[in-house]
Amino acid sequence: MQFLNLKKSAITLALLTVGYSFNASAFDTDEVQKNQTAYAEEFKSLDTSGDEKLNWKEASKDTAIKHKAFKSADKDADGTLDVAEYGELKTQISQKKVGQVVSDSVITTKAKATLLKEESLKSLKISVETHKGEVILSGFVNDESMKAKAAEVVKNIEGVKSVVNSLVVKS
Repeated sequence: MQFLNLKKSAITLALLTVGYSFNASAFDTDEVQKNQTAYAEEFKSLDTSGDEKLNWKEASKDTAIKHKAFKSADKDADGTLDVAEYGELKTQISQKKVGQVVSDSVITTKAKATLLKEESLKSLKISVETHKGEVILSGFVNDESMKAKAAEVVKNIEGVKSVVNSLVVKS
């Protein structure tokens, strides 16, 4: 009897898992469709000529699109983007933004951990922010050598492009 109950429980769990997977797939599909619909609406609003193509002048009204990216997205090299090319370009731009945010978060985390590991700096409250690989340090330190040390430690972290040292030496 216990074996039968166990078997029923396992089957029920398997069915729930499959059902959940289908729901997750449907959600992902819905998200993709929602994004494509939004891109299609953006496309229509930019297509001032009404020819179902965006030339550079029309596309440049979307400040996220740079000329180099426009040319790269123009797969048929006709000097315009159709709705599919525009949707693909917007998807790439969104993915790049997400990647940048994740990358900046990783840099910030590494910088904080590195500052905490540094014996002379770990007791200080140093704030760290990162934007596009640029690390901004703020807070208070006891002397100029600590200020310089903090910047030196952070600039050696992978992915750091520059360090803005806004640390203030306490008087």
